[in-house]
Amino acid sequence: MRTPSRGWAWVVGATLLTATAPAFAGAEEGRPIYVAKCQACHGASGKGDGPAARALPKPPRDFTSAEFWSSTTDDAVKTVVRQGLPGTIMRGFPMPDDQADNLLAYLRSLAENPAPKP
Repeated sequence: MRTPSRGWAWVVGATLLTATAPAFAGAEEGRPIYVAKCQACHGASGKGDGPAARALPKPPRDFTSAEFWSSTTDDAVKTVVRQGLPGTIMRGFPMPDDQADNLLAYLRSLAENPAPKP
């Protein structure tokens, strides 16, 4: 019986590494922004169940919800992040475009159905 060559092992290894890469470019860079600015209210998994959520008059947005992501756009999410949401406790967090894009990528990585929507 013939054994696979080392070349095949490299291809399989590279395929496994590719398969486990984050689904959204920038998600890894967006995580620390989320932890610093969002996690207290939105929770570690993005469900809107952070420790500060109990004290809020309305529950924070659940970023894992496919329904939320199907009803919004990337630009709308970035606008709320930067400017806040009038009529709620959500304040704005001004940030450069690259940080907003990375945070958005991380938020989408939390979703049950994170297909990008322009």
